[in-house]
Amino acid sequence: MPILDQGYQHWDGALAGRGLRWLAITRQGVKAQFKNRWLISVLVGALGPALLLAGFLIAWGLFEQKAKVLDPLLFLFQGLPEEIRQGPAAFRSTFWTLAFTLFFRVQTFFAFLLVMLVGPDLISQDLRFNALPLYLSRPLRRIDYFLGKLGVIAAFLAGTMLIPALLAYLIGLAFSLDPAVLGDTWRVLGASAAFSAVAAVSMGLLMLALSSLSRNSRFVTVMWVAFWMLGNAAADAARRGPGREWAPLASYSACLASIRDSLFDREAEWDRLTEVFRKSREAVSGGFGGGLGFPFGPRRPPPMIFGPDGQEIPMPPELTDDEDPRPPWPWSAGVLAGMAGASAAGLSTRVPSLARLK
Repeated sequence: MPILDQGYQHWDGALAGRGLRWLAITRQGVKAQFKNRWLISVLVGALGPALLLAGFLIAWGLFEQKAKVLDPLLFLFQGLPEEIRQGPAAFRSTFWTLAFTLFFRVQTFFAFLLVMLVGPDLISQDLRFNALPLYLSRPLRRIDYFLGKLGVIAAFLAGTMLIPALLAYLIGLAFSLDPAVLGDTWRVLGASAAFSAVAAVSMGLLMLALSSLSRNSRFVTVMWVAFWMLGNAAADAARRGPGREWAPLASYSACLASIRDSLFDREAEWDRLTEVFRKSREAVSGGFGGGLGFPFGPRRPPPMIFGPDGQEIPMPPELTDDEDPRPPWPWSAGVLAGMAGASAAGLSTRVPSLARLK
């Protein structure tokens, strides 16, 4: 068999900068993940909350304009206080904030599933097949290897959190037809981008650290699920003790939720909405009680109240917050930062350089 000496061959392809070498690993990793049917199912399921968010923003924009096309759905707005029904634009930022906060609350669960499906093989498989020398013998540094693997997780999380939120925001702008909507809701857009970045970096580093601890990807999956479940169980158990206000710090999901609520300023918007509903209930019940002359005790109106013209006056519901207690956001940020630092240190130890591999 003859041996052909090809010699030097000129490279005619496009040259990229050294700072983007990690993109090759991310690109290949994302393509490989689409062979997983479970992953595709989760991605399809994650579209549901995004569609609901976009639908709500469309309905709210039409409600602000008093559009006739919304007449068949006006029964959905009957429970709102009169102040909101008369001037919905004044409460635009409140409802947008609460809608996006609920969206990211649901998407955090899908992010947990996606990282569980995508992350375990990223490093453990390279350790199992001894592929690290093949990576590092090329013009790649360890930081490029880590960024490439982290980019795989970040790409899927951006596809389920940031990109749907951005598209829903643009749809909301299009249906509001009010130039002031951008000034009222810019914080929602910034908080969406910031929380998506925090979730991607925090979850990504944690999963990569767990993936580097074992050559068995199934064991990594078990560690990921156990980390979330044991953290929530520890937080629930600590709430029965004397330091119950600090108990949520043991829960990774509670720390993420605390950062999310702080970025969106959810508590202030929820308090504002609760105050409007409270005043509306007092006004309706006060008018009813005064008409029948209840002089003593608390006034408790019946389920249906009728005005002088015989029409039913809807009683605004009493809002209750079903969110779990949140730790203070600076402490939550400290916990997440400490976990990210520990994950980075673990990665540096578990994934040696090429010189140590030799």
